[in-house]
Amino acid sequence: MSLGSAHQSFAAEPVRVSARTAAAILEAFDELTPGRGLHVAPDAPAELLRRLQMARKGQFEWIPASPSRRFRVVVVRRDAARGALRTVSDALSWDHDRLDYLETRAFAARERGDRAGAEVLFASFAWGLRRHIRFEEELLFPEFEASRGLRPDYGPTVVMRDEHREILDSLNGIQSSIGKAGTRAESMRHALQSVLVNHNLREEAVVYPGTDQALTPDESDALVGRIQAL
Repeated sequence: MSLGSAHQSFAAEPVRVSARTAAAILEAFDELTPGRGLHVAPDAPAELLRRLQMARKGQFEWIPASPSRRFRVVVVRRDAARGALRTVSDALSWDHDRLDYLETRAFAARERGDRAGAEVLFASFAWGLRRHIRFEEELLFPEFEASRGLRPDYGPTVVMRDEHREILDSLNGIQSSIGKAGTRAESMRHALQSVLVNHNLREEAVVYPGTDQALTPDESDALVGRIQAL
């Protein structure tokens, strides 16, 4: 897992707002300073995302929450001009950093004896990482493979798909043990990080920039939009 600017973005808890319509949420979004976010439960999440992509293009991060959470989406304001095009490298590396921050907080809560808090934080991390893996395998990897003329059973994405299976197995084990006493969670965390750190670094060095290089800026931006909408 890579450390980065997302730690600063998530140092402050997103503001919870009761607004549910796209228009009201956009109004609340415009009052945010860069790096701050909103917890929202929009009446129509797909419509809100469409409005953000049209009216606040390039200015936001879109983070669906676990279905068990009352606030179903976090919308974070980026420090970017309206209309700015997104790159895969920027958007997905930022999500790596966001997830790393959640995982660190989960184990910090466990270390101070807050096992209930650790469970909640790790559940958010696990949900986000499972979604991240899903959009890589369903959207990003096929785009990268097509741009390189690779088959799904040949090239760097083959190794990365195998590593995804290892990561998911570790997630399941940690999620079932992080709220309990004992050392199993820590040992499984070590196993997770032994795969995930290098995995993320390779994605950020090879797959993300390789995809951006193969696409036009507009095509990279459109791919980020499809990832947000998954």
